[in-house]
Amino acid sequence: MKKIVILIVFPVITFIFSYAFAQTAEHIHKPHPHKHKQYAKVKNPIPMSEQSIAKGRKILEKYCTECHGEASKGNEKTDLTDNLWIHGDSDGEIFHVIMDGTKGPTPMKGFKKELTKEMRWHIVSYIKSLKKTGGTGQ
Repeated sequence: MKKIVILIVFPVITFIFSYAFAQTAEHIHKPHPHKHKQYAKVKNPIPMSEQSIAKGRKILEKYCTECHGEASKGNEKTDLTDNLWIHGDSDGEIFHVIMDGTKGPTPMKGFKKELTKEMRWHIVSYIKSLKKTGGTGQ
């Protein structure tokens, strides 16, 4: 009887852990530019303005400087001012990365708990401004 229980329980537990791992491994992949279609069309509900950009810069400086650097230039993998956007460059894709983070060779912590939605959208405005201004954000 014990063997039968083990033969049934073990595969079920294995399946459950495999399924759970597959769910968390959703965004693990080799670094290459790609889109996240489910977020690509989401638009920033906060209009991009000097105020929003300034708020985003302050928030980014407080929470993100350790990895992205003083001028958001980070290193070759964490530079927010270059043209390489691994997880997409739309408002929604940037918001998604800030919220949930990334996994893989260059992981990023998600800030879902630390930052409100409004704060995350201001960061999106700031990051998008870096591209428009050649990396100065001003």
